[in-house]
Amino acid sequence: MRKLWSRTFGLLAAGGLFVTVAPATAVAAPPNFRVGIQLADNGGRGGFGVEQFTGFANFGTSVSQWAGDSNNFDPDGARIDLDPAFGGGLLNQVDFRIGGQARDRGRELGAVAYTPWASQGGGTTDLITDSNSFDPDQYRLFLETRPLPPGVQISDLRLSILAVDRGEPEGVPAFTRWASQGGGQSDFALDANSFDPDGFRIGLEVV
Repeated sequence: MRKLWSRTFGLLAAGGLFVTVAPATAVAAPPNFRVGIQLADNGGRGGFGVEQFTGFANFGTSVSQWAGDSNNFDPDGARIDLDPAFGGGLLNQVDFRIGGQARDRGRELGAVAYTPWASQGGGTTDLITDSNSFDPDQYRLFLETRPLPPGVQISDLRLSILAVDRGEPEGVPAFTRWASQGGGQSDFALDANSFDPDGFRIGLEVV
């Protein structure tokens, strides 16, 4: 009998508990996938930077290039992208977690913050920010992999991103679709005033 790990997590946002809902159907295993991030300015309505991607999970641990908004200075929002490779087969008994790192002015490098492993039920990262925890300019993603522990089966996943500004209440988390539903980009995550967040938290949800 296979063991299915399920994780639903809540985030306090906009005055209430944000609860996720599992997909109506799940596949035997999720598709091979990569993860992308895109930054924007002008309250998430302009100044779009180039989206940067990790490698695909079946090819092992990888890191994206640095992503920024169009001028690589104090982005207002970020969106995360779950990019399934439906032509590239299913995930091959791979466990995974998602990480992020921020920097400011090309040198004020913050620590890498990871979600828990998918086999542990997923969850959210600590705050992804630069070394002084103030208005990073650029972000990059990590996709770390290892063999899936015996007896654990991952059926589906989706990602979320949440903007955090210490001077403002947290924003509302933005979710991708489930991998079985095609994945894709989330909406842009913004803090309460849609201006220069101090960092982001990434969430991994699995069933």
